[in-house]
Amino acid sequence: MTGYRDGYDFRKWYAASIKQRPRRHWLRWGLAGSMLVSLVATALHGANDHPPLFFSFLPGFFMGMSPFAKDSWATGQNQGAYDEFEHAALLRATARAFAAYIGLVVMLVSWMITAPGLGWPIPTTPMQWTGWLVTLSVIGISLPATFAEFMVPMPDAEDETL
Repeated sequence: MTGYRDGYDFRKWYAASIKQRPRRHWLRWGLAGSMLVSLVATALHGANDHPPLFFSFLPGFFMGMSPFAKDSWATGQNQGAYDEFEHAALLRATARAFAAYIGLVVMLVSWMITAPGLGWPIPTTPMQWTGWLVTLSVIGISLPATFAEFMVPMPDAEDETL
C-alpha cells in the first residue's frame, strides 16, 4: 500500500486526475506561437481598415485545448483536481502572466507614443483600434494558460493516457 496510514492511495487519485486533464507536449508551443503570430499579424496588417481578426483569435483557439483553461482552479471550486505543487505552480504562472501582460501593454503604449515622431504607423481608425484591442484581450485571457503549460511539469511517459 502506498500513501498514508489511513489507506490513501496516491496512484488511484493521480490516475483519475490525469484522465481529467490530458496534456499535450505541442500545445505549449502552439499557445506561445499563436500569441506571437497574432501580435505580428496585427502589427503588420493592423494599419489598414481590415484587421486580421482570425489571427487575433488564434490564441483563444489553442487555449480551448489547454486543461488549465477549462478548469476553474482560480476560483477555488475545482482545487481538488490539482495537488499542492501543481496548484502553487498555477498561482505562480498566473502572477507571471499578469506581469508579462502589463509589460506588453506598457511596451505597446510606449511604441504608440514614440511612433508618430519616427514615422511608424499607428492605429487611427476605429477598426484599427478594434484589431489591437481584440488581439490584446485574447492574449491577456490566454497568457495564464500558456504560462501554466510551461510551468506545470508534464506527467511521466508511463502515466500518460492512451
